[in-house]
Amino acid sequence: MSQIRRQSVPPLSEKVQKRLKQMVKKARYGSRLHEYRLKGKHPLRLLGTPKDPWAGSVAAGSHILANRFYCEGHILRNPGPDSGDEKGDWPDGSVWQATDLSLHWQRHLQSFSWLRDLNRAVDRKAARDKAMALTGGWLEKFDTWQELAWAPDILGQRLVHWMAYAPLILDSTDLVYRSTLLNCLARQARHLYQAADDPLRGLARFQAIGGLVMAGLYVPYGESWLKKGTTLLKAALAQEILADGGLRSRNPEDLYQVLRVLLLVRASYRRMGHAIPDPLAAALPRMIALLKSLLLGDGRLASFNGSRPQSARDMADLLDFATDINETPPQLDAEKSGFRRLHQGTTVVILDSGPPADRDFSPACHAGTLSFEMSSGKQRLIVNCGSAGPLGGGAEADIVRLSRSTAAHSTLILNDKNSSEICPDGLIGYGPSLVSSLRTVTDGHSLLETSHDGYLGRFGLMHYRTLYMNEAGDDIRGEDVVERQKNSGKFAAMTPKFDLRFHLHPGVTVTRQGTAEGAADRLLLSLSGFGSGPGSELGSGRQSEFWQFHCSGAELAVEESLYLGQGARRQSSRQIVLSGRVRDIKTVIKWSLHRIDHQ
Repeated sequence: MSQIRRQSVPPLSEKVQKRLKQMVKKARYGSRLHEYRLKGKHPLRLLGTPKDPWAGSVAAGSHILANRFYCEGHILRNPGPDSGDEKGDWPDGSVWQATDLSLHWQRHLQSFSWLRDLNRAVDRKAARDKAMALTGGWLEKFDTWQELAWAPDILGQRLVHWMAYAPLILDSTDLVYRSTLLNCLARQARHLYQAADDPLRGLARFQAIGGLVMAGLYVPYGESWLKKGTTLLKAALAQEILADGGLRSRNPEDLYQVLRVLLLVRASYRRMGHAIPDPLAAALPRMIALLKSLLLGDGRLASFNGSRPQSARDMADLLDFATDINETPPQLDAEKSGFRRLHQGTTVVILDSGPPADRDFSPACHAGTLSFEMSSGKQRLIVNCGSAGPLGGGAEADIVRLSRSTAAHSTLILNDKNSSEICPDGLIGYGPSLVSSLRTVTDGHSLLETSHDGYLGRFGLMHYRTLYMNEAGDDIRGEDVVERQKNSGKFAAMTPKFDLRFHLHPGVTVTRQGTAEGAADRLLLSLSGFGSGPGSELGSGRQSEFWQFHCSGAELAVEESLYLGQGARRQSSRQIVLSGRVRDIKTVIKWSLHRIDHQ
């Protein structure tokens, strides 16, 4: 039996101390003394350029050439009066003067990750001119320390992108511009040398350290940066990467992004003739094995804790880039990270078997404990609603909050109360403190037994979920139990309502199966366009597949739902809802999914 305990919420005094330290650092970094400390030898060139293996977007690059910015399905439009022809364009680098951009758009722009998109533009001269114009505009505005622009994780990303796309931003006959850019790059690296060990967590920590290591490898006179960056990298790997390769945020997309950082760092150590640190060499195979276990049949990520599916091509590119360490099979039991995988035949089920991430790691975490996603072949069948992108503005913020709720996940919810508290600051407060899971396998038949105590303190109830998959993967059975605990006397009179939800992918059609007596608890699920449905990029050519859903112990209904797994697109979908009230000591809801032949 695997058990994962969540740390208690830290006391207020600890939060106050953290804020005071941040205020002190902010004052120090903005001082003249700190600016003086950033002075040093002036590099005249780079020692090399890292090769970025991650392809940009041709469409996004075209938007930049047209004075617009595009990211994750959203276009950033200029609301000002000087936007030109009322098209919302950003002429002459005016984007750096904007004062009302959302935090997420600022982070995207300041990271310079859009250079990857501009590099894909067909007109190379126009791309270079645009890249240098935007970089020159940035230097005029942000050449000295500013809190957001010089945040360690953003700065680390910017250094990597500046070095990787040096042919775009340094291919200039303007010697003053070249000198200013190279000097600013070195000054940012010196700042990162002092700031990279700030108490960052998770992905942000690796982005900062990765930038410091890369600067030490590719910028002249960077030996001390490389030495400290390597030391910080070893410490971060020991503290952040769990024994099974997972991250403390429990976000599959974070794992993917950290792998991108670390694989590029690994390639750069090799490229510049340095040995790969042993902790990095040891961690990467574990992380890749876990990433593979979090891929559904369409080759894309499962949607847990703020993760978005990404594209199958991006996943394949990452695995290809790590081909020499990509031999470990997917993990079926990520007991430390809190994920379990059932995989037989063409059927994959991935279950969230852990509590929410600890508070400091939970800004994107969801209240979806014991939820699961399921695919058949390359088509998703049972899903969570997913995570709304952060770039859509105020209206999108409401969708983000809804997508994090328990009701947006394929699991059980009581009285429409989240199993985990989503606090006003976006972090996770109270919730499941203990989540247990156990796998049993007999002759190819798999059984997962799980439980969480997220409703124990409010209702005196435990949620137990059992999943079974046969050896062929065409028979899935589940049992969800809500049980009163012996010491829950004060809750004895409560009869909370339960809803057991199964959100369906938009490519799934659901119909009542027949009208005869006894058919009211049966549904027919049709995977129309099977293998080539929305989001399935690697179609199998099969036309249809049918699954029968059957349940007992609750009232069955089919309701509207929303799917957010296609970037900025919001897709209407359906959900199966099994409802009732908890009246007895033990309430049992049974359900099953069988693949069937249907004429």
